[in-house]
Amino acid sequence: MNCVAKLNRIDFLVLIVIVIIGLVHLPFPFDGDQAFFRLGAWEMQQGKILYRDFWDIKQPGIFCFYFLAGTLFGFNEIGIHAFELIYMVFFSIILLLTLKSYFRHQIIASLVPLLTVGVYYIVSGAWHLTQVEALVGFPLFLCLWLTFQSFKTEGKQRFILVLLSGFIGGIILLFKLIFLCILFSFWLTILMYSVLIKRESIKKIFIEICLPIFIGIMFPLLVVATYFVWFNSFSIVYQTFFIYPPLIIANSALEQSDFISGIKWFLQSFYPLVLIAIIAVDASLRKSKNIFTLLLIVWCVFGSSVIVLQYKALWEYHFLLLFVPIGILATKGLDILWNYLKELSSPVPTILLIFLLLLPLSSTLIKKSVTLVNNNFALTEDTRLEYQTVFRKKYPSLHSEANFISQPESLAGEIYVAGDPSIYYFSGRTQATILRGWALEYFLPEQWVKLIEQLDSSKPPYIFIDYGPQAIIKEYFPKMLEFVEQKYQVLRQSNNGIWYIIK
Repeated sequence: MNCVAKLNRIDFLVLIVIVIIGLVHLPFPFDGDQAFFRLGAWEMQQGKILYRDFWDIKQPGIFCFYFLAGTLFGFNEIGIHAFELIYMVFFSIILLLTLKSYFRHQIIASLVPLLTVGVYYIVSGAWHLTQVEALVGFPLFLCLWLTFQSFKTEGKQRFILVLLSGFIGGIILLFKLIFLCILFSFWLTILMYSVLIKRESIKKIFIEICLPIFIGIMFPLLVVATYFVWFNSFSIVYQTFFIYPPLIIANSALEQSDFISGIKWFLQSFYPLVLIAIIAVDASLRKSKNIFTLLLIVWCVFGSSVIVLQYKALWEYHFLLLFVPIGILATKGLDILWNYLKELSSPVPTILLIFLLLLPLSSTLIKKSVTLVNNNFALTEDTRLEYQTVFRKKYPSLHSEANFISQPESLAGEIYVAGDPSIYYFSGRTQATILRGWALEYFLPEQWVKLIEQLDSSKPPYIFIDYGPQAIIKEYFPKMLEFVEQKYQVLRQSNNGIWYIIK
């Protein structure tokens, strides 16, 4: 594979299609996770320090992505999704430029963004867009490609390629530390290749592979660590990354339904690509032994392992960790099939294959597009809410909850929401406490105590408790409900939950 290539007319046509598909998703609603990431980024924009002033268990990468997106384009659905679209279009261009020589037929090579980025958009709903696993596909691909390029070089050039691979690996770890499993699999392949195939000395391997990987991966991590040391918050960051996760996993109960629903969603969304990708895998293992294909297979295997390791908090979007390698392998499968399809006297088998591949995906895209057209392209606030309601039924009721505390006579100040963070977004208010009100089921016992202390100290004028989190609070820490009933009085009850106002 050559390092880079040039874009042709079909490539530009494919990029236009990617942009159109992305634009359909521009006004998509936030789900709870996206609203929470947006809240954290907005708090950062207001000068708060992540983890010290706004706490969550996730690594800082996702909050930094939302911070950059919101700063450039606005802290709303359009702004966040517009930045993601630019990010994904740039990713598509990188795929086209780097993978030309991987495919025999240029017309098939041009399809790789459609079967990766395009499919990601098509199968994703409000819950899946701009999640960590979706965004990290881009840097993971760059890390894999740089590692692959280093196979063919030695000396200074290999040192630089591996250094860049390590640097991007460090950035990936800022999204999730567990992704080290995937990165390790990439780097282990080049070590094995150097030792078993090229028979290189240990000294050379250390200088040209191990050392640059270590330097590269440590640089972004040290920069972030220095930032938190500067603001005297490194201890809480250390606890968040290394102490809390095993404790949370130990205290969490496995939801078998989440695991099954995640697998079901993945198979329903990606089965056409998986079937065609099997052709590429079979051809690589039996015939060509293509190293790049083997690296993609390694990504799928270790990516699946990372997904399984998170079985106690496994959601559908975790499977997006695989959309890039599966899409590339599916494109390679089409590339292999193209040799046989060209020789057929009738075009019917080719048409049937394309039809079977695109039918489940195109029907989903058509539904989204028709919904957008029927709502006048969601250009106004009212039509946008109607469009968003189709993809998230709860959106209008959450909007009304926020409107309730947005009247002229409403008390000013930060609020606390034990439930969907979309209420913060719609009300334009921030969180009164350091600890979140989202995903309370993962709280540790000592965090419940700290939450009451923070509520007592900050004295938010309003507290909203969703019925779902209310049951969690009753089960894990009923003293919090006692505190709320002592310091606050019921202001309003709705289908979503209960509003409390300070006495």
